[in-house]
Amino acid sequence: MATCVPVAIDVEALLRRVVGEVFDADVEATYSTNPRTPYLHLVRLSDPSGQRHAGLRASYEWFDATIFGLGVSTTLFDYDDDEEDKEAVLRALARVVRAYLRGEGRVEHRRGLIRSRPVLRIQVDNQEWELGRRVSRVHYPD
Repeated sequence: MATCVPVAIDVEALLRRVVGEVFDADVEATYSTNPRTPYLHLVRLSDPSGQRHAGLRASYEWFDATIFGLGVSTTLFDYDDDEEDKEAVLRALARVVRAYLRGEGRVEHRRGLIRSRPVLRIQVDNQEWELGRRVSRVHYPD
């Protein structure tokens, strides 16, 4: 009787592959992994002018995109063991970051109790994403 042994997905290789495919060669990409969290892989991305900076983080179960200058981010989760699904989730976030680095999107300020906070609204693949400090509106790939 054969048993099914799950194949480990190389999350770092997945991150590098998606970044290499989604971003142009003129976008600076700096990869890192913290020794305290070896399961978490990061890439810091900068536009050619050096004015816009963003990051992607990838783990086995979740992925996030951060826009550093605004302090906004969003996270997508993928708990299954299908590499294609994980790649689709990471690619969706990478497209949002790519659009931001290209100068797309608009920043709005939402009023809070004490002060206003920025929200980035950005259109990617005919869907509007909203990245905030506490709440985001995202779109999972089909």
